[in-house]
Amino acid sequence: MNDIHTSSIRRREIVVIGAGLTGLTVAYELVRKNKDVEVLEQQDRIGGQIRTYTENGFTFESGPNTGVISCPEVAELFESLSPECRLETACEDSKRRLIWKKGKFRPLPSGLLSAVCTPLFSFKDKFRILGEPFRPKGTDPDEPVGLLARRRLGNSFLHYAVDPFLSGVYAGDPMRLVTRYALPKLYNLEQNHGSFIRGAIAKAKVPKTERDKLATKKVFSAREDSAIWFRRWGVRLETTG
Repeated sequence: MNDIHTSSIRRREIVVIGAGLTGLTVAYELVRKNKDVEVLEQQDRIGGQIRTYTENGFTFESGPNTGVISCPEVAELFESLSPECRLETACEDSKRRLIWKKGKFRPLPSGLLSAVCTPLFSFKDKFRILGEPFRPKGTDPDEPVGLLARRRLGNSFLHYAVDPFLSGVYAGDPMRLVTRYALPKLYNLEQNHGSFIRGAIAKAKVPKTERDKLATKKVFSAREDSAIWFRRWGVRLETTG
């Protein structure tokens, strides 16, 4: 075994393992706080699950293909990166999501009425959705999104609504993503109001703060030498130094 000369190794205050989107974001925030940080990555590229392929004129993602900026923290991150970033919001037509089932594309429900009328969900689960406000809240703080969705809304809702959403945003398994970390707003709706539906109704009555409105403000400008690009021809991360 070769001797390791620790005197030749540069010591860091903090080491971040993994150069995926989470690792890079953590490192960025630490550097902003004047911490001495080094990011370690096993692969010969950064970005983790994020990777874009182009074949025969078509662009597709092997990882997440959608980002959510509705939470203030994400909006503030992009604001701090501006003007060295480019954020492209989805067009209005993309709000109509289509799910493939039994040989047809079917629109993903956008409300309670469409949820009980859609052929995507089973008859049993439609009754489960209607009964969601009366179901007891969970007690496991580390409950995965998949188990939470199945418990409150049924297996077909998990398969045809939750799973496609998480695949697009996180490229992750709903049975492994902890709700309070992956979808904290959803977790708080159940914990604070006992129900997604009751919580959504109560939340709609509360005026938004200026911080909550940040995501809707035009605070981002574009530049061609972007460090982070979210563009219609793909998602990619690039280093600038």
